[in-house]
Amino acid sequence: MSDEPQHHNPREVVTNHVPLIRALIDAFLFLESGGDDEVDPDSAVRCMEHMAASLLELSPSDQLALRSELLRIADDDDDKNGGRDPAYARVVRSIPDAVGLADA
Repeated sequence: MSDEPQHHNPREVVTNHVPLIRALIDAFLFLESGGDDEVDPDSAVRCMEHMAASLLELSPSDQLALRSELLRIADDDDDKNGGRDPAYARVVRSIPDAVGLADA
């Protein structure tokens, strides 16, 4: 066995995408709700616009899948927390439309 690092095929698909989507949610939450002393409001808006532009590069079917997964995560959070953090679920549910993701 070689001590060389294993390189993955760049065309491999991420099989567990939920952590990536949760990281995306966390970034949107921070940028959306961070105070002026945490992040410059103009920079936050610019960053969210860049994030949205990148997400719109997804194929329409991938955009629909992301929309569905975001809504599922919001619903799961409501179920697990008994709706105790409605702000989280509300922001997560708003991301698909705020970004402009395809809708069925």
